[in-house]
Amino acid sequence: MIVRIFPILLSVVLALSSSSNACAQSSVALEFHAKIIDLYSFQPHTFEKDQLLAKSEKLDEFWSYAKKNPNLALPLLREELANGSNPSFFFYDGAKLLLSLSSDKEDRQLALLSLPKADLRDIQSTDYLKTIHWFASNGFDTREAAFRILAYPEFKAFIPQHSLMLGQNYSLICMLFPLQNIPFERDLISRLDTEHDPDSQKSLLLALWYTITPAGMAAIKEFGKKPGVDGSVAEYARELAARRAGFAFSLSSAESLRSERAKLMQRPISDEALAEFDSLTLKILAKQ
Repeated sequence: MIVRIFPILLSVVLALSSSSNACAQSSVALEFHAKIIDLYSFQPHTFEKDQLLAKSEKLDEFWSYAKKNPNLALPLLREELANGSNPSFFFYDGAKLLLSLSSDKEDRQLALLSLPKADLRDIQSTDYLKTIHWFASNGFDTREAAFRILAYPEFKAFIPQHSLMLGQNYSLICMLFPLQNIPFERDLISRLDTEHDPDSQKSLLLALWYTITPAGMAAIKEFGKKPGVDGSVAEYARELAARRAGFAFSLSSAESLRSERAKLMQRPISDEALAEFDSLTLKILAKQ
């Protein structure tokens, strides 16, 4: 009888222990979620300087806690970033925290998916550009994050090392053109069909021109004739379609020039890199 009862008692004890651990984990997860809601339910761009300073101190405390307790914080942070109902600003700050805690490819991918969920008015544009550029330069698909800036025609990023100010147009280019083996021409054409803001339309047209593909050039020409398009945008499309390579020439194939251009754009953002990017683009155009 004792031999039979012991396994039953053991299974009951294990079940109770497992239930207790699950409840404890659930409680910790609920507390962590409540902390996220409490900390991030605000929009930085609506706050005054003193309010931001007070918030920053609390966020610094949260970051310090997470860095001191990565084994506890990491799984909870992943869960919260996967929760689409969380406050907008959390997706940016939480993604940056995740990147500081982990270099795993899966975590980096989760961070990349989270970053564009933020309201870009609440973050530093230069940091967004540099972060997405880093992802593009390291083999990640940055199309969604890059296209996010089209919702912000006023988007500007400053690269202080080169006294370089980039508008939405070249910021978009710096987030897309480091990509290799990830075509985005069709995405640009599709987005151009649905975009209504004139400045964002111009950014898409310029990016399409830099693809130097038959489909891209055809889309630019079509858009320049499209009824109802803002006059300045239609004129810009026609100007892009009329651009010629001039005296640009290279013995390299168009394919190798494209590969060279992508590798160039993986370098740190600079005016020199963009000048070389233009030069390589004209060499590709000369082969069309």
